[in-house]
Amino acid sequence: MTAFAQILLFLSSYAPLFAVFALLDSFGRGWPSVACVVTAAVGCLMPLIVLPLVKKKVTPLPLHVVTSQLRDGDALAYVATYLVPFAAIAATTPRERLALGLFFLMLAVIYVRSELFYINPLLALAGLRLFQVTTPKGASVVLITRRRFLASGTEVSARRLGDYAYWEAKRDQHQQ
Repeated sequence: MTAFAQILLFLSSYAPLFAVFALLDSFGRGWPSVACVVTAAVGCLMPLIVLPLVKKKVTPLPLHVVTSQLRDGDALAYVATYLVPFAAIAATTPRERLALGLFFLMLAVIYVRSELFYINPLLALAGLRLFQVTTPKGASVVLITRRRFLASGTEVSARRLGDYAYWEAKRDQHQQ
């Protein structure tokens, strides 16, 4: 996945936060709040744009699951750690707004460089779940899937999103 796609998914992961910023006038009334609303709206559309592009351009590969562990809590920790404290900030002075903006920029860099694009509250709302999967070579990767359960020994068809993240390409409707 390109850095550009990761940045777009970063924006989508923070779309709810931008909506809260707009509601609280965190960066000021008028155009700053409008910019936050526009960013939130665009961010909500990003998964609908990026994931189909990945589907078109990245060939599915077999991913052998030796062990798996549900990691849905990562998205909740993400929300609790970053969104809740951020939303409570009322930046009223230009210095406070600059500090808020710099902190947000720092989070963006960490998010993209750490390939955390799979931790996204909008993906969770869309019914996607996260599993930490161990492969036969001992690698630990994240699999994004609609499955509720992922048994050891399962083989899935998955698209590689990054060094440590895969998105399940397809699965039969009768599987759980």
